[in-house]
Amino acid sequence: MAARAASGEIVAPPPNPFPSAPRPRYSGQVGTREDEPSAGELGMSPSRVASILDAVAHPIFVKDRSFRFVLLNQAFIDLVGYPREELLGKTDYDFFREAEARFFREKDLELLRTSSTVRIEEEPITDAAGRVHILATTKVPLRDSDGDVTHIVGIIHDITKLKEAEDRLRVANEELESRVRERTAALLHAQHRLIRQERLAVLGQLIGGLAHQIRNPLGAITNATFVLRRLLKDSSEPDVRRSLDILLEEAQQANRIVTDLVEYARVRPPTPERVSLESLVREVLKRSPPPDEVEVEVLLDTLPPVSVDPGQLADALTNLLQNAYEAVPRPGGRILCKGSVDGSALVVAVEDSGTGVPDHAVARLFEPLVTTKANGLGLGLATARTLVENQSGSLTYRRSTLGGACFEVRLPTE
Repeated sequence: MAARAASGEIVAPPPNPFPSAPRPRYSGQVGTREDEPSAGELGMSPSRVASILDAVAHPIFVKDRSFRFVLLNQAFIDLVGYPREELLGKTDYDFFREAEARFFREKDLELLRTSSTVRIEEEPITDAAGRVHILATTKVPLRDSDGDVTHIVGIIHDITKLKEAEDRLRVANEELESRVRERTAALLHAQHRLIRQERLAVLGQLIGGLAHQIRNPLGAITNATFVLRRLLKDSSEPDVRRSLDILLEEAQQANRIVTDLVEYARVRPPTPERVSLESLVREVLKRSPPPDEVEVEVLLDTLPPVSVDPGQLADALTNLLQNAYEAVPRPGGRILCKGSVDGSALVVAVEDSGTGVPDHAVARLFEPLVTTKANGLGLGLATARTLVENQSGSLTYRRSTLGGACFEVRLPTE
């Protein structure tokens, strides 16, 4: 008898692995094979057995040693979706996908080879409508009076819904784990931010006391230097004038360091106002204009107003622009301040055409006292980040499309 493969083509039936087994005749009715166990052996009539099996909720089938269906209950018919009269006398290869039928046959052969029960924890089967079910099947040998295996009895549990529930639970667990990781990262970030703010508070108290004590002698040194320069302006000794210039430059540098330390440590709670970022940047450019022969382009007119502390954000942008001023070549340096909307955040990018940040310095770029400048203190970017984070925003670095550095300020819109 020809068999239908999964593709629908007509193929020869698989060879009978037990050619000595009798080939039964079928009448098309359940329990009417010549070689089936007699009613006496079963203790009841075949029709009674069939009725009992039809009442069982789990799908059940019986195959002979030639792997043909000889008895099926109604639950099995409902599962596979084929009529009983079509299934009887046929094999798995006549109805199911070839890979599925091959797997079923392997397990049937295993049962006949071992004469023992075979349990299949999970196997797919495709019904007549093309739906895939996941089954857990137990195959039990049915023996005659001599103990020889004459039939294979299959008892099926359809675990499709259970597997679907397991998949949904797995996806839910993965989503929950992802949220927990995100929440944990947010909490760690908040903890690190709180620790940093506490350290800043202590540092602010320390620097506030030291700044006055240091600036007083620096002021005296500066004043004395100016007096000496005036008195010695007619001196013919170049070393004297040069020494006075160095003394004045170093005093001014020390004063700038004290100023940077004070600004880094005195970050106060923000006082938010609705401001235009374009207007704020242009005010910063007026206060800290770019050097000669350096072009600054501002593209922020499309950004909506945002609620920030204008003084703190202006100080942060001033630090970023000062870094860009120092990084770009002269003449021909270019700086771009452009804005965009990214979801629930406004982004202000300050880009320059300099050489960018060396790769080895990127990881520690925002740490205090870390700098790539020969005379830098390493507090500008650390201060800028602290001021931006004080607005519930973030400050990050990437390479600029202009070839140098790009610092992105992200500010929440709400």
